[in-house]
Amino acid sequence: MLAKLAVRNVRRSVRDYAIYFVTLVFGVAVFYAFNSVQSQSILFDLEGASTEGVFNLTGQFLGMFSVLIAFVLGFLVVYSNRFLIKRRKQEFGTYLLLGMRPGQVSAIVLMETIAVGAVSLVVGLALGVALSQGLSFFTAGLFNIPMQQYRFVFSSEAFALTLACFTIIFVVVAAFNTLSIRRYKLIDLLSAKSRNEGFRVRSPWVSLVGFVVSVVLLAAAYKTLIDFGMMDFDREFFLATALMLVGTFLFFWSAAGFALIVVERTRGVYFKGLAMFTMRQIASKVNTAFLSLSVICVMLFFSLTVFSTGAGLVSVFTGDLERSTQFDATLTANVYLGHGDLAQDRLEKMREEDPAEAQAYLQREMERARQLREEGESWNWDIAARISAGAPSWNDFVKESVQADLYQPAEGTTTYGEFMDRYQVGTGNSLQDSGIRTQPLMVVGESQFNAVRALTGQDPVNVGEDGYIVSNAVRAIEDLARALAEKGRQVNVAGRTLTATGAYVEQVLATSPFVNDAGIVVVPDSVIAEVRASEVMPYMSYLDVNYSVDAAQGDKMLDDALAQAFPPDNQQTNAGWSYGSQPWPVTTVMTKSGVIEQAGGMNVLITYLALYIGFTFLITTAAMLAIQQLSETSDSLPRYKVLAQIGCDRRMILGSLRTQVLVYFLAPLGLAVCHAVCAVSVIGSSVFDLLGVSVSGPILMTGALTVLVYGSYLAVTYFTCRGIIRSSLGSKLLG
Repeated sequence: MLAKLAVRNVRRSVRDYAIYFVTLVFGVAVFYAFNSVQSQSILFDLEGASTEGVFNLTGQFLGMFSVLIAFVLGFLVVYSNRFLIKRRKQEFGTYLLLGMRPGQVSAIVLMETIAVGAVSLVVGLALGVALSQGLSFFTAGLFNIPMQQYRFVFSSEAFALTLACFTIIFVVVAAFNTLSIRRYKLIDLLSAKSRNEGFRVRSPWVSLVGFVVSVVLLAAAYKTLIDFGMMDFDREFFLATALMLVGTFLFFWSAAGFALIVVERTRGVYFKGLAMFTMRQIASKVNTAFLSLSVICVMLFFSLTVFSTGAGLVSVFTGDLERSTQFDATLTANVYLGHGDLAQDRLEKMREEDPAEAQAYLQREMERARQLREEGESWNWDIAARISAGAPSWNDFVKESVQADLYQPAEGTTTYGEFMDRYQVGTGNSLQDSGIRTQPLMVVGESQFNAVRALTGQDPVNVGEDGYIVSNAVRAIEDLARALAEKGRQVNVAGRTLTATGAYVEQVLATSPFVNDAGIVVVPDSVIAEVRASEVMPYMSYLDVNYSVDAAQGDKMLDDALAQAFPPDNQQTNAGWSYGSQPWPVTTVMTKSGVIEQAGGMNVLITYLALYIGFTFLITTAAMLAIQQLSETSDSLPRYKVLAQIGCDRRMILGSLRTQVLVYFLAPLGLAVCHAVCAVSVIGSSVFDLLGVSVSGPILMTGALTVLVYGSYLAVTYFTCRGIIRSSLGSKLLG
């Protein structure tokens, strides 16, 4: 009998359970789908170990964040049940009045919870399995790898994890419901519907002071974040975070009272229609739920920021992939690591702590630089010659190779800062300007530069006897690079004055995850000869290689050749190096296939984390607001009845309801958007602008997704609240 009653109650309360049920289904589906990503690897042709490793890494990260998601969804389910229990107090009182024991009433609620939970799990898992199949194709697109042959994939691990997490959540909910019902007294349950709670309105003048303080705190948080950025989690970052949290809390604590002051003094608005009733309804609810609204605002801010920056980071890793992978492989020698240069401030600190050790360290570095110079000059700094001498198989797989040596001669060379000051130009980004200000111009010889251009099918450049051109492939410093290339402008390189020819090109010099060939000055070979004659070592060197075999075989043969030519020591072997990495001749190796695999992996990882966390937080906040508004509408039914009795028609009452729902949803979203705009702009100027990546596209995508999901919950909430009022008032609702 109790089971039949529980099933009938669920069927009768479909409208009340609608938002709760839909949110549960979404939560279960998303939880399963994203935790099944790792199982999708069987669909793909994973030629590279790095690709398979990214699948595993993505699965591990999603699993870690699933713990957070489970807590968030658990909190949402418990929170939603408060509304369902609150709406049915009189019903439970009637059961007790008819002779049921509290334990029987609790059993009914327990069976209802099990029924709703079971249906939600079944529907959610079915939707999740379908969604995971779609994610397979989405994953293939992100990785840019072929799907061997599509087949249905069911992840038993994701199924077990989803089932376990949501079973625990429903057990907690069942316990919460049982304790709640046992705690209520019969008189409280029977009189719950007839109670008309008083308006909770805080002192207007206290609210005014609180509102002003909240605005000041938020402005201070924004200014601190803008001034100090978000590159380091330092004291200023945590100060800005604390100011933002406290300011948000104070904002919702005081906003209703402040708005009430403003509207009350605007007579034409306050006494128009049901504005007085509407404002006090909003003020009462906000004053009651300001803490939850603050939490919702912060969660919305986090969701919007994760969406925007996540999509921006994807652009960082994939936006210039075609330009950054023009060679089958690039061997980089970071010769500057062995120059023996030591920052002056670090050297002074070492001398203060231990002068003898500082001097010994300096001597060791100078000796290391001398040995590096001797080795490089003995091979004429020719990386290919050095490798082929140690690995005869080099010519078996290398079709063509070109070397480009970059120099930064300190003596007699114009620094970027000197040029910026002389011509009053810059990159347009203060952080970027300060980072390159003290650096001498980076230069490369004309013949080597033209050899790289020939390898990419580009026409050669001509700098003349005393001229230079500028090559820049990084959008972040395009303004400075074009100013540097302007015809007639002069710079000094190793004491020699050169004049710009006016030519500007965008030549990528190496295969790498990011295009980083920025503001390079192409000079006559005679200048490079003078630089080398003064015993200046290259700053860094690139050896660009194209294979005579296919990419997979070429990568393997290159790895074997480097291991043969430069056997790693024990420390390097333990660190995972297959060859001995040195400042010269080879420090790092980037292959085209490896870069593409890494980019695809980061694309998958960042995209899935952003969608998983952002979407879950978004539906959670929207559902919490919906539940609060539904609860408020149920509590306010006596007030709406009074409005109907005094002659307010349907249009006025529903118009008031619509305004309340809009304000309640849009207030936390509006403040969250302000927070997100500040954070994303700071991240953009600190990271994305330096990499030449625009965040306008990701921001538009975030806005569209927010409007779709958040707007859907808003619309469903309004129509559900309207249904509650219409069913309660019936014929009393005029018009």
